[in-house]
Amino acid sequence: MRNNAYLIFGLSLLSFSSLAWDGRVSGKVGNIDVTSGSNYGFRVTLVNGPALCGNDNKWAYLNDSDSNYQTYVSVLLAAKMADKNVTVYTNRETSSGNGYCHIGYISIN
Repeated sequence: MRNNAYLIFGLSLLSFSSLAWDGRVSGKVGNIDVTSGSNYGFRVTLVNGPALCGNDNKWAYLNDSDSNYQTYVSVLLAAKMADKNVTVYTNRETSSGNGYCHIGYISIN
């Protein structure tokens, strides 16, 4: 009985975490665009340009003010150079009214 409670709790956490993101897309890093740090400064597009956060936007961004920015950038550049698949978890930003995809978590597969 106790093990079932742990299993149910664990499954509820998994389902919650999957709902916390507007997008979760895997693929190889295609294009990288860099502009000024607070203007969606580091932009990533995956190969074949899939939509990244539940709308039509095909690029996701980081700003230089984002927590762990340098690590995100390093990991994405390394994945591109190594031709590895990444999974990009994103949320739509709301301040611009364009719903751009903000990177919140990445994983190299």
